[in-house]
Amino acid sequence: MSYRHLVLCSIAALALNLAPASAQEAKPPEQKQDAAETAKPAEPAAEAPAAQGSAETQTPPAYLDNRSTPEALIKSYYNAINRREYARAYSYYAPDNPPQPFPEFQTGYENTASVDVLFGKAVGEGAAGSAYWSKPVAIKSQAKDGTVTVYNGCYRLRLANPAIQGVPYVPMSILDGTLEKSDKPFEESVPEGCEAP
Repeated sequence: MSYRHLVLCSIAALALNLAPASAQEAKPPEQKQDAAETAKPAEPAAEAPAAQGSAETQTPPAYLDNRSTPEALIKSYYNAINRREYARAYSYYAPDNPPQPFPEFQTGYENTASVDVLFGKAVGEGAAGSAYWSKPVAIKSQAKDGTVTVYNGCYRLRLANPAIQGVPYVPMSILDGTLEKSDKPFEESVPEGCEAP
């Protein structure tokens, strides 16, 4: 009898010890839920879209590096300018005919915020194993202070025959460009043509 009594007492004590623990385990989900509900109003929901908007305005244009045509090359050149990648922009010029020393080239764009370009029809010819093009362009340049200036003119480009080139290979490159201010609107500023290259 005393053994049976001892077993029953042990089971009763165990049940009493487990009951509060079970009750405690049931309460935290309610407390966590309450905490989550009270935390929701404190979230700065209005600030998130503003932060995203400011990031979008600072996003540079998608990277473009294409030398397959005169137009693609000049687009790539101004893409580099718009992305502030001045070394890449400089690399589109023929290695044996840079426009000026690189530090001066980079300084020339320090106040430029963005550049848009429109194209006319390229004039091409081949000579001595190379192909040459003249490409009419209009440029709309916006300065960091908001000032907009329109230019027009022509770029000359060259590609030595890829089949006979050695190493290092020289892709299509800008030989030079002549731009001057235009009094016409940007959309009307593309020259009708350029002199033969």
